[in-house]
Amino acid sequence: MVKLDIPKLKMLVFENDWCAQCYTERPIIRRLAIKYHDQLEVEVLNADNNPLMVKKYNVLTAPSIILIKNDEMVERISRFIDQNQLETVIRYYL
Repeated sequence: MVKLDIPKLKMLVFENDWCAQCYTERPIIRRLAIKYHDQLEVEVLNADNNPLMVKKYNVLTAPSIILIKNDEMVERISRFIDQNQLETVIRYYL
């Protein structure tokens, strides 16, 4: 049986140390990263420490989530959303 190399959905999470909603979002991101570990690659970035990535993806607020599939940005979420909402978005792109 040949295993196909299916590209993962990539989720970039931009946060800041001083962002209260970012702290609330962290366990949600962690749970979803574990649940979808074979289909979803998660990278959490401190926006203050990653100005090039912030500029590249035009991140204006924290928390912000960028979903990338096949090297193209497919979704931008520039606010806090709960686990059910975020999981719905992730499942749509898987």
